[in-house]
Amino acid sequence: MALDHGMLNVPLDKRGNFHKELDDHLTAEKRRKDDELFVRKTIFNNAKAEAKLLYDLMDNGLIKAEAKRRGMKLSEFRDVLQDIRDFKPKHAHIVFNKFIKAAN
Repeated sequence: MALDHGMLNVPLDKRGNFHKELDDHLTAEKRRKDDELFVRKTIFNNAKAEAKLLYDLMDNGLIKAEAKRRGMKLSEFRDVLQDIRDFKPKHAHIVFNKFIKAAN
């Protein structure tokens, strides 16, 4: 409800309870934000669980070869892969599929 100058001429008891309307609006806004946060967390946690599964399927030989190709120590390259697994799980399937051998 927008407040315009015409509203100022209306007696207080006829205007409605502004504080109640504001409280209702803030409560609804908080509920909406909480729901959005819950959805984002759920998507992230599901992606993280999938990334952990893919991480466990990776072949050590392929990881060693890629670390050598990039001129990195194996432990450094594993740290990079673990960071992707833990902090960017939505990208994990793109990166980790290169290191998973296909079952014959």
